[in-house]
Amino acid sequence: MKEYHTYENGLKYKPDYKWPSPETERQCPKFEHTLELVEDKPSYYGKPWWCYKCQYQFSEEDFPDMKCPSKESAVEK
Repeated sequence: MKEYHTYENGLKYKPDYKWPSPETERQCPKFEHTLELVEDKPSYYGKPWWCYKCQYQFSEEDFPDMKCPSKESAVEK
């Protein structure tokens, strides 16, 4: 019979991202439009902020000095 091992504290699959209040707004660092705030549900494992143009997620920890990792070119103003 094989021996098996369990982790003492279990495995954590959902990171503890700080979720902002629903009224909070953030701007995309590259395209400067309002990011979408995703609802904090137990079944959701991503970051709170979503950019539909960059197709990238951001967390509160990424602000304020973040740069968008998208490879798309910025829209000219």
